[in-house]
Amino acid sequence: MNRTLPKKSIRLCLLSLLLGASSMQAQDLKKPVLGFSDACASKGFNSFSAQFKWDPTPIVASNNEFILELSNANGSFSSPTTLATLTDKNTVFDFTIEFEMPETVRGENYKVRVRSTNPAKTSPSSDPFGAYYLTVQEPLVVNNFEEASVCEATTVYLEVDNYPNQEAYNWYKDMALIPGENGPSIEVSEPGIYFAEIDYGSYCSTSTASNLVEVYIENSLGVELIGAKKVSLCEDQTYTLTTDLADETMTYAWYKDGELLVRNNSNTLEVKGNDPGFAGDYYVQIERPGGCNEKTSTVQIEAGGFELSLESPNGTLLLPQQSIKLTANTTAVSPSFEWYRNGTLLANETSKELVVSVAGDYYVKVTQSNGCTASRITNAISVTEPSAYTASINAANYSDCSNSSAVLNLDKIETTNSDGTPYLLPQSALTNAKYQWVYNQKDLAGETSESITIAKASLNGAYALKVSLEGGKEIISNVFNVKLGLSETPVLSGTGTVTCENGNMIEITSSVKNSEYQYKWFRNNVELTETKPTFTTNLSGTYKMEVSAYGCSVASNEFVINDFDTSVVTLDASGTIAIPEGDSKVVTASGGDSYQWFNTKNELISNGPSVSLSEEGEYIVLVAVGDCQVSKTIKVTHVLSYVVPNVITPNGDGFNDLWIIPNSYAYQKDITINIYEQSGATIYSTNDYQNNWPESSSITYSGSRPPIYYYRITKGKETLKQGTITVIK
Repeated sequence: MNRTLPKKSIRLCLLSLLLGASSMQAQDLKKPVLGFSDACASKGFNSFSAQFKWDPTPIVASNNEFILELSNANGSFSSPTTLATLTDKNTVFDFTIEFEMPETVRGENYKVRVRSTNPAKTSPSSDPFGAYYLTVQEPLVVNNFEEASVCEATTVYLEVDNYPNQEAYNWYKDMALIPGENGPSIEVSEPGIYFAEIDYGSYCSTSTASNLVEVYIENSLGVELIGAKKVSLCEDQTYTLTTDLADETMTYAWYKDGELLVRNNSNTLEVKGNDPGFAGDYYVQIERPGGCNEKTSTVQIEAGGFELSLESPNGTLLLPQQSIKLTANTTAVSPSFEWYRNGTLLANETSKELVVSVAGDYYVKVTQSNGCTASRITNAISVTEPSAYTASINAANYSDCSNSSAVLNLDKIETTNSDGTPYLLPQSALTNAKYQWVYNQKDLAGETSESITIAKASLNGAYALKVSLEGGKEIISNVFNVKLGLSETPVLSGTGTVTCENGNMIEITSSVKNSEYQYKWFRNNVELTETKPTFTTNLSGTYKMEVSAYGCSVASNEFVINDFDTSVVTLDASGTIAIPEGDSKVVTASGGDSYQWFNTKNELISNGPSVSLSEEGEYIVLVAVGDCQVSKTIKVTHVLSYVVPNVITPNGDGFNDLWIIPNSYAYQKDITINIYEQSGATIYSTNDYQNNWPESSSITYSGSRPPIYYYRITKGKETLKQGTITVIK
């Protein structure tokens, strides 16, 4: 069914046809075709190429430059690197670009593209490829070519000796990759065969593989100290530590409290009770040739025959009208006690406990008369009085401008201990305390408890609490600013959400319309001058409103007015489609009320949503949507392949046995095919290649890796294609 377009649509159609006719005369830069699969660049080899074609419709300007650009390692061209600039190819439509890789390349997803300068055009990006610049081109050396041993329950480090500062490494154990080990060293606790390589990706790393290092385990001797693990030693006594292994070929390193005492060949150590500071934890380490050392368990030797400590269970801060009890804990037999304050003996204080009501430094002296006769003095405990108090008020489950009510409470009163740490007053110290709430620096009548409730937003303001402690100490708390929020949230609605050119006005209305509130309107986050709860406009954008009262504000939902969106019309194909010559492609448009398809001669070829395309050229579809019209363009090209395979499997199964290349290179008498071994020696060279390489006898397999050959396709002195061929049997 034919449909008559409005006059406005006809004008848009003619404009689209003129624009389409102009766009059909634009250069078309083709996707670069790589002359390699992966790039392993180095100081000794850094030569690569890409084949590039462009469609001269019309020809580029004489001052045009073709620039080959490289993406970052993730394939992004946000900050491309220039690889080559050509100024002499403005009349050549198919040519090879030779270039070198930057020394900074390192990654698996690089791409290249070609950009022209006059006119400014950019080609599609190439297929992704791995690229690494090999700063190291020789095998790594690990552990100085030596084997390594590891002791039971210990570890040994293997390190790269010759190139320890590369960016990343791969470590292997028994020929399997060790996940997560990427540094120049590895901590090993298991036996096995280890080696490393520099991480140059999945293709370029193998040339740096290191020597193999065998790691084996040495067994433990199981040496121990004979006797008790805890010994009490009086001043007139001697104790000899002895190991259960006596071997003068071994080295015995004796330690006390982690510090070396002596290193010799004796398996005994004598400890004397009259040596100052003899008490401590003793152990011995047996040092064996090869580095597998063993340490015994610890023997604790105590001095004096009894233990003593001074404790203050209720802390050291002396609060008003309170006292602190100090307790001496000891294991002494029939002990006697002497208490001191600030170095002065306290008369008549001879029990194990002392009740303190005055600040000062206290310690106790304990004497044991039975067993080991000895006296010991504790460290001093400093009992202090508070120098200042801090009161804090808070509101649970409260946030500004979100609550409709708030309950303020006394949270805590604290002071500072003598060591600078905070000390929280217990509730018992507040039994006789008095309270007064303050609002905006004025006392609130009748509000004399530990808490206060605010239930009106009109009472928003600054609150504080006065606290009077027993004994006359006055404290003023922190200020808490109460901001109760509005109970209503504005919701915007409107008479429409889409605007067209010369369209009707749209009224946006708020659900909140309190005359005591203030209103702010925003369009695209820019404040407008409107101050009422209703707003009228014909401009597209994102609108929202802010309602304010009593120091708080609440934002509405966003109300979006859109311009007519041409994206409602879509094609089920991309802007350019490539089909083999002789085939056809059905393209379908959707999202419109009616459709008109035109060919390159501006002839109507379909008035339905679908059309079948087979000839090269640019096609236009005009889609009517209501009173609006959308124009879409699609280009049809024929496919010509230049892809050269890089893997063959000559195993006689009749599939992929031969290196089959496109006819654009094969069966051409003016095109030369050369194939090289990795050493650079030519093993095959011919013109008019018949897609018949290799002969099965011409392939030599050695080692565990498949052989890799290099090829170069040339026409005269021009290299058309080059890369690698991996032969998998």
